[in-house]
Amino acid sequence: MFLRAVMVLILGAGMLWASGDPLAAPEEIKTFARRATANQTGTKAKLQSLLEAVFRPAEDGGLGMTYDNSHTRTVSEVWQDRKANCLSLTAFYVAACDSIGIQARFAEALNTNRWRRVGSVVRLERHLVALIPMLPVEDLVADFLPQLRKRVGVYRVAILDVQRVRSLFYANRAVEEMDAGSLSGALESAKVSITSDASLSVGWNIYGVVLKANGQSQEAEVAFRKALLCDPKDSSAIGNMETLMREQGRIEEAFRYRVMENDVRKKDPYFNAFLAEEALGQGNTGDAQKWIKKAIKLLPYEPEFFLTQARVNIMLGKTESAVKDLEEAQRWAVPGERDKYDSKLSAIRKVQKGEVETK
Repeated sequence: MFLRAVMVLILGAGMLWASGDPLAAPEEIKTFARRATANQTGTKAKLQSLLEAVFRPAEDGGLGMTYDNSHTRTVSEVWQDRKANCLSLTAFYVAACDSIGIQARFAEALNTNRWRRVGSVVRLERHLVALIPMLPVEDLVADFLPQLRKRVGVYRVAILDVQRVRSLFYANRAVEEMDAGSLSGALESAKVSITSDASLSVGWNIYGVVLKANGQSQEAEVAFRKALLCDPKDSSAIGNMETLMREQGRIEEAFRYRVMENDVRKKDPYFNAFLAEEALGQGNTGDAQKWIKKAIKLLPYEPEFFLTQARVNIMLGKTESAVKDLEEAQRWAVPGERDKYDSKLSAIRKVQKGEVETK
């Protein structure tokens, strides 16, 4: 079964929030935002002060926010727990900005996708950020880091309206509840997701996955078809339709969806990188090399792709090539992430000089 779930989705239990909007900010957040920015005058200074206050340790007067993906929290829960994943933190920051009169928008960072296998399920994990228009200069992005970043050169983004984010929130919850074994809770969350934004293919696809897990194959097929009406290139829904057709013995139909799926996926650099990682994990360096080269050809400025290629070259004994790969990864990495490539380069150079033993 292939499930393409938006945002990072892992185990976690939860209920629907009948008491109100999961993206709404309680008064405490508004008060916090106003205090954190009281001494600043310019928009950028206010935004930076607010972001720093979110991550500053509690003993220094901040919230001490930490990343936690156990479940997708409401904005109120983020305030209570001081923990969040990317969707929840973005919702928190957007709400805080609104309380000080600054319009921040939800956006999906298109160049940060990640494919991951969890058991028998393959997931597409996407990333949400807050984008603040700063005309006539440059848009700023607030991510899960204590500093603002310029949009140019780092992010390709797609602006999302609030209804779509709300739909993504409940789609996340549906997956979390299904993982926790609560099919009834997953079904309710999936219904809220498609009610919030009936034009979002992700919601319909996850609704179909939950229906199928609940033994409602006919209804699942309807949901997958609606997902494809929303987005004919949704490889998640295509893959799920192919699996469903095959399980029902509808081989010709399944084959057509397989052809569609392969055509969509072959153009996705992140899926090719995922295949490279899988092959690498199985010790198949030939396939790993083939897939990661394809990923880099499709997207030649993703540092993680070069890191994977470096690992392949190390397994092949090509340390000089691995060094070049890491240097290229470092070149494309954002400033805060370059240190990790420094340490890897240093380790390889020590091996080259015979300073450490190699097996």
